[in-house]
Amino acid sequence: MIKKTLYIPLMAAMFASCGTANQPKSENVMQELDTEPFADGIPAQIVVVGGEEYKYPIMAIWVEDLNGNYLGTLYASKSISTGVFRYGVYEKGKWMPGERNRPAALPRWKNVSTLKSSESQPVDAFSGATPFGSFTLKTRLPKGIDSIRVVMEVNKPWDFNNYWHNNRYPGDKEYATSGQPALIYEAVILKSSAEKQFYFKPIGHSHPSGSNGEIEPDISTFTSALKIVDRAWVEILK
Repeated sequence: MIKKTLYIPLMAAMFASCGTANQPKSENVMQELDTEPFADGIPAQIVVVGGEEYKYPIMAIWVEDLNGNYLGTLYASKSISTGVFRYGVYEKGKWMPGERNRPAALPRWKNVSTLKSSESQPVDAFSGATPFGSFTLKTRLPKGIDSIRVVMEVNKPWDFNNYWHNNRYPGDKEYATSGQPALIYEAVILKSSAEKQFYFKPIGHSHPSGSNGEIEPDISTFTSALKIVDRAWVEILK
């Protein structure tokens, strides 16, 4: 089970005590999550700084080798891991929590993890509620491999814009719950490098309705989705 800790920097706490906002800004609050997908792995932390459009997105973070072979999941939102969504079923005129298959949510992660996650990683080992803002994930990376890719997929439901509008694919119920498709970020980790921080960069997006797990590199039509994450990096801990 993921452990959570909430940190509010001293200066932020002082300002918050004088303010009137009900919810702290993401840059002032840093939640901490803990997972151990590789029990004897290399200690690391992943820092995700929420952007101005960070409003309870769905996300997953996993590791691959440089050939794209899936090695394991470091973190995934509980909703996508368990299939139980906050707005899963529509009953009596309103949305209610319930089970639902949403292939458009995180198509890449669902595709690469389907065959192996149930065999080697129990869901409780990496799933948890999506942090409400910026967070640090304390985790472990697989040892014995000098170079790996840490991949992050992020999506926010019903995130439409002028290009990815709600009538772009008429009749496609899966696309209708997503809007701008899930964005894919990656950080290439060289464990032998003198550098200890490796920054994520966007490399493309997933299929609009989740029909496959391919990555489309063109993200020129994306707007608000690019502001869900302000910046993120992986740090090797010694």
